[in-house]
Amino acid sequence: MNHPPTTTTGGSLIIGSAAPARALGAGLSTVRYDGNGATSLVSTLPVDHPSYAAVDPRRAVLHAVLEQEAGRVLSVRIDSGTGFQGRPATAVSGGSGPCHLSVHPSGSHVFAAHYGDGVLSVIPTDADGLVSPTGPVHTVRHPGREDSAELRDVPHAHMAAPSADGRFLLCTDLGTDRVYFYAFDPAAGRPSEHQVVQLPPGSGPRHLVFHPSGRHVHVLNELSSTLTVCTWEAIRGRLEPTAEFTTRQDPSAPNANSAAAVRLSSDGRFLYTTNRGDNTIAVHAVRDDGASVELLTTVACGGTWPRDIALTPDERLLFCANQGSDTLTAFHRDPSSGNLTPTGEHLAVTEPAPVLPIGP
Repeated sequence: MNHPPTTTTGGSLIIGSAAPARALGAGLSTVRYDGNGATSLVSTLPVDHPSYAAVDPRRAVLHAVLEQEAGRVLSVRIDSGTGFQGRPATAVSGGSGPCHLSVHPSGSHVFAAHYGDGVLSVIPTDADGLVSPTGPVHTVRHPGREDSAELRDVPHAHMAAPSADGRFLLCTDLGTDRVYFYAFDPAAGRPSEHQVVQLPPGSGPRHLVFHPSGRHVHVLNELSSTLTVCTWEAIRGRLEPTAEFTTRQDPSAPNANSAAAVRLSSDGRFLYTTNRGDNTIAVHAVRDDGASVELLTTVACGGTWPRDIALTPDERLLFCANQGSDTLTAFHRDPSSGNLTPTGEHLAVTEPAPVLPIGP
C-alpha cells in the first residue's frame, strides 16, 4: 500500500480562538506537531477573541488582533519550543472589530483591518518589535453608508497586506466590494491612497495572496465564493482584475457557502481555499505564472466552518481550523500534485480561528 509522504520534522503552531477568554480552552495556544500531523498543546495565553495573528518577519514576536467593539492589538514574544515569553504588550487598534493584521517586512509597523467600521490602522512597534502602547499612528476609514441595511453598502475592511518590498499596502473591503491600494512610507508611517479597484457587486473580497512571480494577486471573495485574479505591476503600482474562478465543485448548489481562507504554495503552483458551508478545502492548480487558476478537487475539511488553513514550512502538511466543530485537523500534502490526504489526526480547540506556523 502506498502511504502519503510525511514531513521530516515537526514544528509548532499558534492557534487563536474566536471565543472570549472565559471559555474553556480559549485564547492563544502554542501547539506542537510531528511529521504525521499529530498535535499536542504546549501553552495557552487566555485573551479575548484573538481572531487573527501574524509573526514579525525579523523577530520572535507574535501579533494578534483582539476582535472586540473597542479593538486592541496584542504583541508577545514567542519561542517555538516553550510557547509565550514575558508579558504581552497591548495597544488600541484604532477601530471596531479588528479581524486581520499583518506586519511590515521590516517589522516597523503592524497593519490592522477592522470589520466593524471599515477602518485601516497603522500601529508602530518599538525596538523589541512590540506594539507601541500609544496606539495607531494613522487610521483611514473606508467610505460607505453607515445606516444601510444592505451588507454591501457598509464598509467592512477585512485584510491589510503589504507587498513583499513594503512599498505598497492592499486592503480588502468586503462590504463595498473594493480593494484599496495604498502607497506606504515607513518613515512617515502613513498610507496614501494610490488606487481603488472595484469588484463585481456581491463579491465580498475577504483575503488575498501575492503570487511569487510578482505579476499577479489572487483575491478570495467570501460572498460569491470566487477567486479574482488581478495583474500586479509593482514598479508602476497598478492592480487590475482580469479573471474570476469558483472555489466550489458545484457553484449552483443551493446550500449557502462563504469562502474564508486562501494560501499559496511557495512555488506558486497550487492554491488552497476554504468553503464554510460546503465544509471543504478547495485545491486549485495555478497556471501561467499566476494568470489562471483551475479547481482540481475539494476535500472534506474534517469538521465544520473551516475558517483558516496553514501550510507547514516544508509544505508537507496542511492544518485546518474548523471553528464550528472546535477542531484542528491535519492533512498530508503531495508537493508534486498538490493533493491533500487526511492524516486522521485532530486536536480539540475552542472555536479555532487563525492557525499559524511559528518555526521548527
